[in-house]
Amino acid sequence: MLSGIVQGVGFRYTVLRIAARYDVAGTVRNVRAGARVEIDVEGEAGVVEAFVDDVLANPPPAARIDRVERRNAEPRGMRGFADAPTA
Repeated sequence: MLSGIVQGVGFRYTVLRIAARYDVAGTVRNVRAGARVEIDVEGEAGVVEAFVDDVLANPPPAARIDRVERRNAEPRGMRGFADAPTA
């Protein structure tokens, strides 16, 4: 979960473009409460870490990431990477 200026700046679309460069699956969506973006990603550990590093290093120009919250979860066998409805 990323908090800060992450909504209304093209963040989800940037994540989708970055995800296309990696062998990862998952979703990205806005979270209404607290101006947050949630990225749910799975894949090989090293690839997921590289993807996350890329997202954090290359946010949209108008974005500002103030907080990063990471949680580990069991893989669910997702396929592809998509923009999910706002939560």
